[in-house]
Amino acid sequence: MFEIKKLLVPVDFSPRSEAAAKHAAAIADRFGSEILFIYAVPHGPYEHGLFDAAYNAGAVWPTPEEIEIKIGEQLTEFMERTAPRAKTFAEVGYGGAAEKIKEAAEREQVDLIVMPTHGYGPFRRFILGSVTAKTLHDVSFPVLTGTHVETIPEGEVRPYKVIACAVDLSPHSEVVLGWAKGLASAVEAELHVMPAAPSVEGLPGEREHWPENLSETLIEHRATRVRELMEKLGCTAEVHVECAEIPRLATSVVEQIDADLLVIGRSADGNETGRLRSHSMSLIRESPCPVVSV
Repeated sequence: MFEIKKLLVPVDFSPRSEAAAKHAAAIADRFGSEILFIYAVPHGPYEHGLFDAAYNAGAVWPTPEEIEIKIGEQLTEFMERTAPRAKTFAEVGYGGAAEKIKEAAEREQVDLIVMPTHGYGPFRRFILGSVTAKTLHDVSFPVLTGTHVETIPEGEVRPYKVIACAVDLSPHSEVVLGWAKGLASAVEAELHVMPAAPSVEGLPGEREHWPENLSETLIEHRATRVRELMEKLGCTAEVHVECAEIPRLATSVVEQIDADLLVIGRSADGNETGRLRSHSMSLIRESPCPVVSV
């Protein structure tokens, strides 16, 4: 049975962070999830903005205890505003944001991390979010992010109606498609699967030596393999395949079917769990909808 029991939401009090929190709250409403909100206070010259005016005016810098109390108050108000119906917990820690996210995710064994690609405050320098990129690189948990992590309409009982899943048919694709299938079943969403075939233009060798109908052969081969995987998982979905790089195919199909969510693979095989696959960041940047990378 597919469940999302515990969500982790990093907070920086930016508008993007608030949108991500409300998105997480909609998921929590559907699954009855708990949400852990965390705020990381950087060491050294603080950049969280809560005390900048006093500091610049020459006032005595507040103690760690005073900082924690002040941030805790803001975090409590943030949780009450963004997730009023969910069971929520707050955590304020000192250190790098990505490190604190990884530490909390592993300690709590969360089912999903929800965060924007970038924000303001301590995140404002990271245009594609070095915090988000490091989190994607270092953690082994599913992460929902993207440039379009917007608020799901309040009261929406089906947070996602159309889910797309891009697979490269590596061994990890079974995990990725299994996660997408589980979510689609749980929220009664349409599921579409995209196994991109290699682009003919990028293949090695001289064009005159290629067999006839090479593109059709590659597409048929990929379609057969993904249907075998779907049969193994007991998965029913519409298949979209063409000779194209995965980011181009995924973006095109997501727009065509008006998908609410794109599920992709992030973990590599073997001992490289958590490492970014070659197209993951392109997909996250370019997708017209939020992305869960598994």
